[in-house]
Amino acid sequence: MTSVDLDGLVREFGPTRAVDDVSVTVADGEFFTLVGPSGCGKTTTLRLVAGFEEPDAGDVRFGGESVAGVPPEDRDVGIVFQSYALFPHMTVGENVAYGLRFRDPPGGVSTEERVTELLELVDLPGMADRDPTALSGGQQQRVALARALAPGPSVLLLDEPMSALDARLRERLRGTVKEIQRELDITTVYVTHDQEEALSISDRVAVMNSGRVEQVGTPEEVYREPASRFVAEFVGDNNVLDGTASPLETKGSSVSVGPASFEVADSATGTVAIGLRPESLSFGSGGNELDVTVGRAEFLGDAYKVYCDWHGTQLLVKTTDAPDPGPATVSFEPSDADVLPE
Repeated sequence: MTSVDLDGLVREFGPTRAVDDVSVTVADGEFFTLVGPSGCGKTTTLRLVAGFEEPDAGDVRFGGESVAGVPPEDRDVGIVFQSYALFPHMTVGENVAYGLRFRDPPGGVSTEERVTELLELVDLPGMADRDPTALSGGQQQRVALARALAPGPSVLLLDEPMSALDARLRERLRGTVKEIQRELDITTVYVTHDQEEALSISDRVAVMNSGRVEQVGTPEEVYREPASRFVAEFVGDNNVLDGTASPLETKGSSVSVGPASFEVADSATGTVAIGLRPESLSFGSGGNELDVTVGRAEFLGDAYKVYCDWHGTQLLVKTTDAPDPGPATVSFEPSDADVLPE
């Protein structure tokens, strides 16, 4: 296993700083995800790890050793791209074996044995002689994964590998990828713009914005304890309200937002932003109460997403029972309000 250290990485393209002082450490055997909107620098960061780009400043280290100047083929990484990049003139088995063109299979097995082993690992047994163009998108992506794993790399890099697949297939395949990663215990850096995907399969997540890392943490930490307004608004649904806080004599603060004031558990003062997850709001009386007008409701299967108007501000409420349109009361507990650093 190999750790990956990114130390002060900078990559500029003309006047644009695509990667701006990125420093993170990926532990041995960790599934680490870079997530963020298009253009945030996550793919460029991955390309710096792979060696396809050279940093203008900073360093990349594998297992504590700098790989500066080391070409991609000598970095001991396996790479899976968004496009499957399979060779149509080769069979499935030949595509997988192509990953062994520069080195012998690990474990002293033959190339044929390694191909058979990997196709079983990605749940494609007996398909070595198949034409890759006859496979489904999910099957082709699993072939690409097997090819990347063939040489037994120390680090696996995946760049938006599910984005071309439909939602149900993405859900199944990401589970497969996580199971394989756990079984092989291989250090993995994964890039996606899909927050749900990032939260569901990662050991830790780095949320990127405009070339910088806004927060690194477990999926639970990033969702429940956002370190910035951007993270709060990007990761999942959130109601973010601007207000003015003043400390209470007891624990917590009073926050004035528009025509109302309510209590939060965090101590804060001055201009603040408050985050309220839709599932933290409920209809009926409670700790802090807001008089709203219920609008439309979207059925999600296991719950409803209800759109409410509160003095011109839209509030989202997630609930198992959709209320009738019209006046209603929404409440939340002080501990459910996140005071967001600006």
